[in-house]
Formats: sequence, C-alpha cells, structure tokens
Amino acid sequence: MSLPTRLGRLERVDRLGSGGFATVWLYHDAELDSDVAVKALAENWSQRLDVRERFLEEARILRRADSDHIVRVYDIGEVDGTPYFVMTYADHGSLARHLEPGVPMPVPRVVDLVSQAGAGLAVLHEHGVVHRDIKPQNLLLRSGGSAGDRLLVADLGVAKAMLHASGLTQVVGTPAYMAPEQATGGGIDVRADVHALAAVTYQMLTGRLARDGTIADLAHATLPVAPSRLVPALPAAVDDVLLRALDPSPEARHPSVDAFVEDLRSALPVTSLRAAPRVTRYQTPDTEFAPLPGTAPTRQRPSVLLLALACLLVFVATFGAAYAVIRLVT
Repeated sequence: MSLPTRLGRLERVDRLGSGGFATVWLYHDAELDSDVAVKALAENWSQRLDVRERFLEEARILRRADSDHIVRVYDIGEVDGTPYFVMTYADHGSLARHLEPGVPMPVPRVVDLVSQAGAGLAVLHEHGVVHRDIKPQNLLLRSGGSAGDRLLVADLGVAKAMLHASGLTQVVGTPAYMAPEQATGGGIDVRADVHALAAVTYQMLTGRLARDGTIADLAHATLPVAPSRLVPALPAAVDDVLLRALDPSPEARHPSVDAFVEDLRSALPVTSLRAAPRVTRYQTPDTEFAPLPGTAPTRQRPSVLLLALACLLVFVATFGAAYAVIRLVT
C-alpha cells in the first residue's frame, strides 16, 4: 500500500526509494512551500507489533537527537494501520550518488563530509545509540547554500539503544562496511560505527571498497591495502589512521568517532591541499596512478633562452628608436 496523495496539508510528489522494511516518499508542504520526506512502514510488516515498535523507536531517537547532522523528525502518524513519520528531505540525495568507482573524491571534501558524519554519530552515541549500518546510502546530503552540502545521518531502522541491545538478535549491516564483530556475535559498541565510518572514508579517498565479500567472510577479515598504495599522493599518516579504525579487533580501533575524525584531520590538513579537477581511474594497485585530488599539474616554465631573446629584442628596439630621435634633432 502507498500513502495517500495528501497527508493533511502535505501533497505527495514522488517515491524516493524503498527497502525491505519501509518506503520513503517525497511530499510538498504548500503552506510552508517546502519539501519533506515521509517514511512509511511496509504493509507486510505493519501487523508485526515488534517491528512497528522498532519503526516508532527510530522516530523517537531522531526526535531526541535533534542535531544539524541527523535527519530531523517533524511529525508522526498512521494511515489505515500503516505508521509513518515526516522528516527532513535531502535534496542532493545520498553520498552513494556522488561516489564513482575508481575515482577518489577531493580530499578537502572528504574531510568535510567525514567530519559532519562524525558529528551526527557522536550525538547518537551520546544518546546511547549505535547505528550499526553506516554506509554511503545512509549518509544524505542537503543543500546548504554557500556553506556547501550539509550531511545528515539517516536510516536508523537497524539502530538500537545500547540499553536495549539484548532485544535485537539478528545480524544487521552491510558487509562492505560493517565491523567483523557484528557477524561473529561479539559485543557491539560505538567502535562498530567507527569501523563503518572509516570504511566509507577509505572508499571516498581511494575509490575502492575497504572490503568485499559476504557477512560470513567477515569472520576472517583482514586489513585492506594501505590507502597510500592506491593513491600515492596520500600521506603515510592517513594509512595509520584508517588501518587502525578498520582493524578487525575493536580493541585496536579508536575509542570514539570523535577520536577517529580528529586523527583523520591531523593526517589530512586541508589547508595544505589545493582544489583540483577529478582524477582518472586507476586499474590495479600495481599500475601508475593519477595525482590525488587537491593537486594540480605543474606548468612548464618558459626556457631561459626564450627570455633572453625577448630581452634582446626589447633592447634593440629601444636603441633604434633613440638613435632615430637623435638623428632627427641633429
């Protein structure tokens, strides 16, 4: 079942996307002349009281968090037994839409977006919530005018308050980003989100996934290739930061997203990086790579010989003009 064309003063515009548990619709608020997103629980799950409760808990968590870097909830309701909530509309889509395989993103943009994601996750962690499924599809971008895109952490359908973690028994997450302990049944805390955010960062900086494979493969997870091997212009310091955060053992990782972001910013000081056009794709780790975004091709300097000839021509022309003037006067 889809939501009706109107929800109070909201008018349905389009469907933004759907998943196993919910569908997200675009609605327009004519009175305020603004767009909002409306998330509705899938009809086949609406009769499951436990699933309904998790869905409503997501809205409560988002409402309590109230951060500039987390999707905000404005209203909640129910239509014909289907619960829904109204939330922020991200007009620039998800981060996944802005990623291209094999093409690193400009370093200053990476640092900015990771810092914003870290700020949103830190607020969730302060409220006792581990997201468990951070990935590019769940990091939304909303236009922010001259300040650039504003990143919003979204989709807490698999998130759970740590105080109630014992009530969630199924494995949740996306293998390319999820921490190994999520697949092996180990205790899960904020360091699982540190791992996921680092995996997203790795993909943005290198154009490659930190890991691939299935959830079962996570039981034997190893460290990925060092980022500077894939993009030689990256400083070696970024290898230490990302490989620490992506360590299969949670004890070896940063203790918080704040600590991870701080180390990343220290390893990639954006003030020393210049904007540059997109780099070309790489083929394999053993091939030659294009320069890191943030660098620009150097221009060839004019040869010394050409400069000397130019000076000589100027001298001759000046001397000739002076000589002509003298002859006219005399």
